[in-house]
Amino acid sequence: MVSRTRPHLRQPRGFTLLLALGVVSVVTMAVMLSYSTVGREADSQADTRRQKQAFFAAEAGLAEGREAVRIIMDNALNSQIPLRDTLGRDRVELPGMGTPEYPWFELLPGDGPEGWNQYSITLDSLDPSEYAGVEDYPEQKNVRYRVFVRDDVETDDAFGIDTNRQLWVISVGEVTNANGRPTRAVVQALVTNSNTESIFTPGCISKGCGPDMNYDNPTDVAAPVGVVVTIP
Repeated sequence: MVSRTRPHLRQPRGFTLLLALGVVSVVTMAVMLSYSTVGREADSQADTRRQKQAFFAAEAGLAEGREAVRIIMDNALNSQIPLRDTLGRDRVELPGMGTPEYPWFELLPGDGPEGWNQYSITLDSLDPSEYAGVEDYPEQKNVRYRVFVRDDVETDDAFGIDTNRQLWVISVGEVTNANGRPTRAVVQALVTNSNTESIFTPGCISKGCGPDMNYDNPTDVAAPVGVVVTIP
């Protein structure tokens, strides 16, 4: 008797190989997706770090610029301050930084390329106690800033000559990137020369103030008797 093989009992061939290839493809896609997500997250964190570094550098330049403008105003002998003659420099000719009619001037030129001030932190500039125990100290060598000054809008329209002792100080912080465009931050402040008394504390600024913001302190020397002085 001849034995015949029934078709429905025949085992499928190659199914295991196809299943293995499918599993490998799914795992590969998952790994690539995870790698892409991690890469985007790392780029985002690096960009956030560079933005903070550029902002801090701009703030440092702005602090130096305010002090420089204060000294210029204090040393000015008359009410007019010609920026070009006072600073001894011509106006800045860079894209987005002033126009011939509304000039900007370099306030604190640096020794770096194009007048940048380096805002570096290296081991040579630190005391050994500041990085003791740190094997790989993260040095900062790609941060810099530039500081400019420009006149505010006055009635005479002579933007190269200040007549009201008010000047804008603009500080540009930048973090260079060898693999792409630099990251920049720009901050500015209007500096005013004023010798009048300034009140910086809100609300009650002296002891003896009552809840109604009136000054009546009998314990002070020569305190007003029977007179209420309202603090502005």
